[in-house]
Amino acid sequence: MNFEGVFDKNKYQELVNYLDTLKDIKYKEFMKNIVGSDNVLGIKTDKLKSVAKEISKNDYLGFIDNNKSSVHELVLLEGLLYGYLKISFSEIKALLDKYILKLDNWAEVDSTVSNLKLFKKADKEGFNYAKKLVHNKKPFIKRFGIIILLNYYLHDKYIDKVLEIVSDLKSKDYYVKMAISWLMSTAYIKYKEKTLVYLVNISDDFIYNKTLSKIVESRKINDKERKFIKSLKRN
Repeated sequence: MNFEGVFDKNKYQELVNYLDTLKDIKYKEFMKNIVGSDNVLGIKTDKLKSVAKEISKNDYLGFIDNNKSSVHELVLLEGLLYGYLKISFSEIKALLDKYILKLDNWAEVDSTVSNLKLFKKADKEGFNYAKKLVHNKKPFIKRFGIIILLNYYLHDKYIDKVLEIVSDLKSKDYYVKMAISWLMSTAYIKYKEKTLVYLVNISDDFIYNKTLSKIVESRKINDKERKFIKSLKRN
């Protein structure tokens, strides 16, 4: 497909037709289970990334304006696009504020965030943005913020702040709880003593025990430590 020129409704339809040629039926069945919906095409992420890169070099705002679809791959395509744009963080943030309202499953959240490498350089501005998101009432927006902290802020400068924020989060949503557990278990591998202090004070038994189970599954701890972590499990 030729991505050059104005990305109007006709170009958008051309894109939809092009994506239809990239479908993989077996992968579609797999993704239906992952996202919990039939509203998927079945296109692998590496192919979507290639398309997103091409759009980023051309009229990406035209694509965003015309992308009203709720189809998983078209939502994710827009999310991946933000990782390739050569614009300021404030401009990206303004676009993300609208985009995150579309998020409908954990796969869209995690794949989008993993491609937002600009957060590696965003420092305080990016941290404050993620901090705002983790307090959002919408589960997938909350998860979006948690995964940003997990991917880009588990280092010396921010670890104490991240642990303080995330260990105190409250949610009834399964995918939010799993994100917190994932972050806490990853933090433990990097900062064991610091993380344990916050972990033992987590009131949610599901998050607490799930964090322990994820730590136990890690190959980065020895058998003695694994036995100790198992002994901390709550009944």
